[in-house]
Amino acid sequence: MYSDLEAKRFPSLQAFVGDWEYYVTTLPFEEAAKRIQFAGDLIPSPKNMNFWIQREVIQDRGKEIAKYLIDQGQHFFPSLVIGVYLGEPIWHEIKLEEDPVSDYPAMDTRFAGNLGVLELDGTEKLYAIDGQHRIAGIREALHQLKENEDIEAYNRLAKENISVLFVSADIELEGQLERVRRLFTTLNKKARPVSLPERIALDEDDPAAIVTRWLATHYEGLNKEVPRTSDAPGISLIQMGTTNEIQPRNRHSITTIVTLYTFVSKIFQSELRTLRRAHGENRPQDDELNKLYEGVVEVWEAMKDYFPPIADVLGSDPREGRAGLYRDENGGHILFRPIGLQAFAGALGVLRTRRISIERAIMCLSGVPMEISEVPWKNVVWNPSTKRIINGNRPVNEALFLYMVGHTARTRRFDLAQRYRDLCGNPADNPLMGVPILQIAG
Repeated sequence: MYSDLEAKRFPSLQAFVGDWEYYVTTLPFEEAAKRIQFAGDLIPSPKNMNFWIQREVIQDRGKEIAKYLIDQGQHFFPSLVIGVYLGEPIWHEIKLEEDPVSDYPAMDTRFAGNLGVLELDGTEKLYAIDGQHRIAGIREALHQLKENEDIEAYNRLAKENISVLFVSADIELEGQLERVRRLFTTLNKKARPVSLPERIALDEDDPAAIVTRWLATHYEGLNKEVPRTSDAPGISLIQMGTTNEIQPRNRHSITTIVTLYTFVSKIFQSELRTLRRAHGENRPQDDELNKLYEGVVEVWEAMKDYFPPIADVLGSDPREGRAGLYRDENGGHILFRPIGLQAFAGALGVLRTRRISIERAIMCLSGVPMEISEVPWKNVVWNPSTKRIINGNRPVNEALFLYMVGHTARTRRFDLAQRYRDLCGNPADNPLMGVPILQIAG
């Protein structure tokens, strides 16, 4: 891609793992953009599957990363893994000995032969084995800043450094192509994806995760917590942890942190979709996040107004165990079960897309039956024989909430009557005849 590359030296470590010898260094963004190519640029026959090394670069992903680099000052990247093709970087060892002047102790013998300088003469071909979209994003960000003549921002970004692992991977040598492909799949296929609970706890770019954390820490209705002591574990109105289900003995939590994330995502699906279009995977602006947070708080405040059990529990001392009054072995209030709160949130989200205000929608939904051991939730959400929650009917649960306020399911093709007949074993022509309908949601 660039023909005017000059020889440069970079501080480096030499290391070994498995049968790989590699070098660890850092490159300024500008150097990385110039020197590192995509595997597809180097493969002699990209249409021949035998020469495939990795996935094709997705241009939109590169633009998302560029936006992240330009807009997010706290950006960070993991290391790139770069293959060296048709060339060999030169590594110069730095010998470290005891300093007789400062009496600095000699370096640990483990460091001998591992510290040095890596020299790139510009003739070698470097390609991304892992990190091609990061390279695409760096290139695009630098290109945009130069096109906009934002020289100050360009120079600042160009000088930032990314860590790089260089491996010898000349794919024209016998056996090397298969070796490089195995390395690519090891780095990608075998990596464990970030779980939903981890994303909720850690993600600073996902607006639903950010707002969920704000609810748990700032909203007075939900942030009541009794810290852990030497005599007792900590308890709160929100059950933390990785599970979506309320623990059987938990009488203090109204719901789980995972359910709260789903609650936000379902009700404000339209707003979250708009933010995703505007910002991709990057963090929205603070004013946008604040507006989303205020909307979620509005929902909980309206629920307090129309659901007395919610008003009773929100803001209470978790040690009182008031949530347990509405959730027991015989059933209880559907909003105190994660599966029920998610169905309620889904229905509320659908009603909002149909231009019904939050307060009016919640007022309508508050009139439907809430006891899970009775119609319409019996045999759908609650198994009266085993006295356990039924988890497999989520679309039916949401559609029932909508049906009872005079609205159709999320999609017109969803046959609620047939699904309800199958679950309840009701052979009647209209199995929903016993399900109340409140014609008040317009």
